[in-house]
Amino acid sequence: MPVIRDWSVAAKEKLRVTFAPRELIVRNDGRVRYLRLSTRVQVLTVSALGALLIAAASTSIGMVVQQISLHSQKQATRKADDAYTNLLTEVTGYFDQFTDRADAIQGDEASLLGLTRDESTARQRLGDDATAHFWQAWTANPSEREALRETLRTALQQKLTSFDGDLKRIAERNQYLTTRFTDIQAKARQLDAARADITVDRDALAAKLADQRNANRDLAGQVADLTETLGQVRGTLHTETVKSAALGDQVDTLQQQLDLTRSANADLAMQVDQDTRALATAIAQRNMLQTARTDMAGTIDDLNQRLASLQESQASFVSHLTERARQNLGDMEKTVQMTGLSVDQLLRLTSQPGAGEGGPFVPVPTDSRDANERKLLESVANLDDEVGRWEKLQVILRSLPLSAPVDHYYISSGFGERIDPFNGEGAIHEGLDMVDTVRAEVLATAPGKVVFAGWRGGYGRCVEIDHGLGITTLYAHLDSILVKEGDLVDYRQQIGKLGTSGRSSGPHVHYEVRFDGKALDPMGFLKAGRYVFKG
Repeated sequence: MPVIRDWSVAAKEKLRVTFAPRELIVRNDGRVRYLRLSTRVQVLTVSALGALLIAAASTSIGMVVQQISLHSQKQATRKADDAYTNLLTEVTGYFDQFTDRADAIQGDEASLLGLTRDESTARQRLGDDATAHFWQAWTANPSEREALRETLRTALQQKLTSFDGDLKRIAERNQYLTTRFTDIQAKARQLDAARADITVDRDALAAKLADQRNANRDLAGQVADLTETLGQVRGTLHTETVKSAALGDQVDTLQQQLDLTRSANADLAMQVDQDTRALATAIAQRNMLQTARTDMAGTIDDLNQRLASLQESQASFVSHLTERARQNLGDMEKTVQMTGLSVDQLLRLTSQPGAGEGGPFVPVPTDSRDANERKLLESVANLDDEVGRWEKLQVILRSLPLSAPVDHYYISSGFGERIDPFNGEGAIHEGLDMVDTVRAEVLATAPGKVVFAGWRGGYGRCVEIDHGLGITTLYAHLDSILVKEGDLVDYRQQIGKLGTSGRSSGPHVHYEVRFDGKALDPMGFLKAGRYVFKG
């Protein structure tokens, strides 16, 4: 009983997996509808198709059996007709033999009777020589004549006895043949009736077979249409599933980018708002002071003192903003330094010709009275420098691969010197081996451009991405590649699936980070990423 229950559970599980619920997306005149195919509907459809096929097969087999039976009955009828014809021929032969035997016996009897009753007649029937010889023996001696007469009588009786026996046998044979002829006639009538019934059944079967053939053709057409429709539905379902998965990945990536952008925009908006309000206040106050200085020449010294005090406070405020910017820059520079890269070198790369510079021309004041204003302008210039440096570091941080290429992993082999897992010799390992499940998602660790996607020697299937500023990342031993050379990928976009292709001892992703072609320890980038995204 447990075996039957286990078998039933296994069968139900197999049906559930084979006929898993599916959804069809039907698009018509710009309207999209979702058609759900449950497991029960799929099983009923397949069962109906199977029942129709079994019914068609059983009908065809029944017709074949009836055709075979009809053929056997035709052969039996043909054999009975042949036997009947042979029997008639045999009966005709027996009647001919009987007629010949009867004629012969009648002739012998007439001859003997004529010999005993009418000597003259007997003499005429015998030949001249035979007649003379017979009558010589007949008239020579009366005793011999009597003996001859007795001999003739005995011979005649034997002939008659033999004739009676033959006649009885012929009568018995005639009676047997008559009985058999009657039976054959009855069987022939039965065969004629059966032949008529068979003809009617054959015509009915032929009509039924024609109807069944037409039904089978219609059924075959319906099955072909259903098979084609099912194939189209499965193809559409597969395509829509792939598209849905790709769209889901894109939505997740865009949501992450949107969250990062919102956070950065909030900080930038706050700083811009503060700078704008400070500058607006300074400009308004300067305008007011200039108007007051024109209208109130007598109080210019007092206003200059107030202006100096205000400029000093503004310079202090700008210095405070500059200090805050420097603290923020310190965190950003610390992040870059944790990766092992040179901040100054990266800043020089972001300051290449054409990077974009400008602004209104403000001459440096030379009058000693404008010392406070010069101090304010120097503070603003310093703040502008710090803001420019902050913007460049933002560009650098966006190009740094600060996350892991897989979500769940452990490191089986670190960066640097190690013992080769295949030959046991010392070797240089220019990346990290990060172990995860087979066909796990491998993600781009920063936005960039795919510069290689394919098979590369011991790396197996690998993808290389250029993130700008001389920074590249490489993802090796992939099971499959989902991008091609020249594609622009976003942060955390799926580029392949984890595998064990190439020179690999098990499923993992070999992850490298290079700057100007030189391999760097990816662990520094991962630590910097944890520092950036902490909290």
